[in-house]
Amino acid sequence: DDNSATPGSVQEGEVPTLYLPENKKITIQLDSRDVIHSFWVPAMLYKKDVIPGKTNYMYFETTDRTGTFVGKCAELCGEYHSAMLFNVKIVSQSEYDAHIQKLRDQGYEGQLGSEYDRNQNLPGRGAPSGPQGGNE
Repeated sequence: DDNSATPGSVQEGEVPTLYLPENKKITIQLDSRDVIHSFWVPAMLYKKDVIPGKTNYMYFETTDRTGTFVGKCAELCGEYHSAMLFNVKIVSQSEYDAHIQKLRDQGYEGQLGSEYDRNQNLPGRGAPSGPQGGNE
């Protein structure tokens, strides 16, 4: 089967892409839902750690250099670390606006819900605050 993937491989077209408009000041909020990661785009010469329970921010300006830039997690973070790849695509303002509108039309809007937060299931979360039960 020509469509079968090697375990751990990334299929062309399945790499997530972050669209950004050219010539803009950008702020990206970085939160981890599980372990320490690192948001790294080598062509931008910038890397920022993503730490559970802490919000970090990236600040930079896009230039008029449009194109697609490869990003990856630069922190050894677990079994699927090598597949944590993404693209950053810098486009014109009109292309950015059209992409955002397409996402909204498909229902992709707002923040991910807390049900996707793997930190909510850590040991000790939601544990009773005091002794429970009878007189044993």
